[in-house]
Amino acid sequence: MAYDKKILAAARRALERDRAAHTEELEARRRDVYARQPRIRAIDRELSTTAAAVLQAALRAGDDPSVAIACLRDRNLALQDERAALLRELGLPGDYLTAAPLCPKCGDTGYQGSATCGCVKERYARLLREQLSVTLPVRDQNFAAFRLNLYSSRPDGRLGLSPRENMEDNLFRCKEYAKKFGTGSPNLLFTGSTGLGKTFLSTCIADAVSARGFSVAYDTAINIVAAYETIKFGSGDGQAAAERAARYERADLLIIDDMGTEMGTAFTVSALYNLVNIRLMAGRPMIINTNLPPEALGEKYSPAVASRLLGEFEALRFFGDDIRMNKARKPLP
Repeated sequence: MAYDKKILAAARRALERDRAAHTEELEARRRDVYARQPRIRAIDRELSTTAAAVLQAALRAGDDPSVAIACLRDRNLALQDERAALLRELGLPGDYLTAAPLCPKCGDTGYQGSATCGCVKERYARLLREQLSVTLPVRDQNFAAFRLNLYSSRPDGRLGLSPRENMEDNLFRCKEYAKKFGTGSPNLLFTGSTGLGKTFLSTCIADAVSARGFSVAYDTAINIVAAYETIKFGSGDGQAAAERAARYERADLLIIDDMGTEMGTAFTVSALYNLVNIRLMAGRPMIINTNLPPEALGEKYSPAVASRLLGEFEALRFFGDDIRMNKARKPLP
């Protein structure tokens, strides 16, 4: 997994904010409890001096500190018991004012040894999903929301299976892909007409993969080519385009949508070829959605591009009626 440095830094800042809020909540609890039961404030003040008293006893020249330390320990335990009893009288648990970290594994430092703690990884995954939701409707398009009953159960005469059976297989393969996604995952090529669920299933995968902390870059082929055009010809915001291109090239998963709808120029073919090749060489997985049938890829693109799409990607075929139209009608039986 390749961490996005900016998002990882934001995740650590989120931990700092949560830790500060946690500390402030504990202080607010103390203020409320002290106002309701002043004896607890006095107990806390005495307990705070115990460590210093133990140190003084241990350093007292010529004396055996063990007796003094034992007396202080007994006094400390008695105060803690009294404090817990007073809290329970207020209807609160005995450890209501005990300072405990949000994450017991790292003590809210964000590190377990030299490794990033899981609490930071969880925040990182949430930030990834929030970033992804700007470009993809992951809240509405996820595996739980996928509806197989939008696909016909009538067999296709040429293929010998129904669109629903085909989508059951595609859905299963996509779920397995998302569940097992990692370094070395295969590339997927979704082919089929518009309105058959290619983008929806891509979004489902993006949602599940980002929830596990992997970075996902999504864009249409038209926008991807536009970014590289801006970089090469300086026709717009070059810095923003360079940042987008970096995400396309370095994200753990890249999803290219609507490939085949972009202008078929030499620059377009070159830009897409270079991007695909960079990711193939680095072993970074891709999902490409296209309305073009596999046999038309060689006509639209160069033989080198077609060779990579057909030779380096696992193809999932989509067929049937436009499900956008079916959504407006009663679900199919």
